[in-house]
Amino acid sequence: MAPNETKLIETLEKEMDFTPYEAKAYVALLIHGPLSPRGLNQKSGIPRPRTYDVLNGLLGKGLLVEQPGRPRLYAAVDPTIGLESLLKKYKKKMNRRIREKTKAANRLTSVLTDLYDESKGATREESVWVTRRDNALLSRYTNAMREIEEEMIVVSAAPTPPEEDILQAARDVLEADKTMRVLRPVTEQWSVEQLNEYEDLIARGDKIRHLDYDGLSFAVFDEKQVVLFIERRNTVWINMPELAEVLCSHFEDIWEKGVEAADRIREVKELLRS
Repeated sequence: MAPNETKLIETLEKEMDFTPYEAKAYVALLIHGPLSPRGLNQKSGIPRPRTYDVLNGLLGKGLLVEQPGRPRLYAAVDPTIGLESLLKKYKKKMNRRIREKTKAANRLTSVLTDLYDESKGATREESVWVTRRDNALLSRYTNAMREIEEEMIVVSAAPTPPEEDILQAARDVLEADKTMRVLRPVTEQWSVEQLNEYEDLIARGDKIRHLDYDGLSFAVFDEKQVVLFIERRNTVWINMPELAEVLCSHFEDIWEKGVEAADRIREVKELLRS
């Protein structure tokens, strides 16, 4: 088997979910043209007892056509058509699974939420929780943003802008007439579109200042709950007003060192244009 042929078979297995025998059969038919089951066995090395199963599987995927006769012949469909047909089937299957999962999630949400609310009442006020920085963290963080009563402050050392989910939560906070103050670097790693999104937040009332900062990244919600961003993977959630007070004081000190983000955004845009 030629190296390119082997690589193509591996790609079909990994990227298009072909079985090993399906990938070998499909490539053999593309290379050698129409083949009988026996000819396919000889050209691809597929065991004879499996040949018909494999051919029927490829027929079901819309990748082959068959010609009646003795012997019966099988030929590959033009890959442009065959793979497009296969992709449509994958999309249909995935959409069906998404609908099924959505229905199941909707059924479970109310029950699981009741259980969560009951256990949440038993949680100590002054507690420490460590979470990974993943989608679950993102969901919890944006929910906490939307639940603030008065003000949220954020200090970030990240050179890149936050996720779109966080930006949307910030819009929701501002629309609810709550206060947000953000201190962070605005760098040339940002795209013009991302800079525009920050300008939109400022126009909505978000108080954002630029500061070349490499210290601890943190957020404080209503001077009560603290989130510490530790390195890249973990965050620490702390319900401790005393710590929140210390961080708020630190925030006020470095807030004065920042410059209006609107000015920095214009400067970065000019740098990106040059």
